[in-house]
Amino acid sequence: MPQAILFDLDETLTDRTQSIVHYAERFQHDFTDHLASTTVSTIAAAILTADVRGYRPREEILRDFSQRLPWRTVPDVSRLRMHWDTCFPLSVVARVGLEETLSALHTRGIHLGIVTNGEVRFQEPKIKQLSIGRYLSTVVISEAVQVQKPDPRIFAHALAEVGCAALHTWFVGDHPIDDVLGAAAVGLRPI
Repeated sequence: MPQAILFDLDETLTDRTQSIVHYAERFQHDFTDHLASTTVSTIAAAILTADVRGYRPREEILRDFSQRLPWRTVPDVSRLRMHWDTCFPLSVVARVGLEETLSALHTRGIHLGIVTNGEVRFQEPKIKQLSIGRYLSTVVISEAVQVQKPDPRIFAHALAEVGCAALHTWFVGDHPIDDVLGAAAVGLRPI
C-alpha cells in the first residue's frame, strides 16, 4: 500500500465529456439570444470536436467551436473566452465514485494530492467545485510552480509537500507522456 497517491486533475478526477455537456447547458442558456435554434447535444458535440481532450490552445478551441455553431449573431471570441474561463471550471463533473474513493484512501491514512498543468485561476475553481479539498495534502498547479508535467521538478515539488518518498508514492493520470512517463522518471509508480 502506498503512503501517498498523487492525481492528475483533468480527465482523471474529472469526467471531461460530462463536464462539457454540463457546460453546454449553461452556454445554451447564456447565448440563447445569439444562437439559432440548437440543442445542448449539438453544442456539446461542437465543443468536444474542437477540444481534443483539452490539449489545444484555448483560443483555437474557441475559434473552431464558434465556427461549428448556428449563430444569429456571432459574439466576439474574447466574450466566448471569458465565458469559458468563468463557467467551464464551475461545470466540472467528478468521475463516478470519486468521493467514495478519496474518502476510503484518506481514511486509511494515505496522503492525497493533485499535480496538474494549467492556470491557477482555471484549476482552483475546478477543485473547489469537486468539493474534495478536505482529502488533499497538496495541490500543485504548474503555473504556480513555473514548471509543467512531465518535468520531474513538478512531481518532486508535490512529493516534498506530502513528505513522502517517490518509492512509496503512486501517480494516477491519463496522459501517457505527461503523467505516466513524467511520474516514472521521478520514481513514482505511474497508474
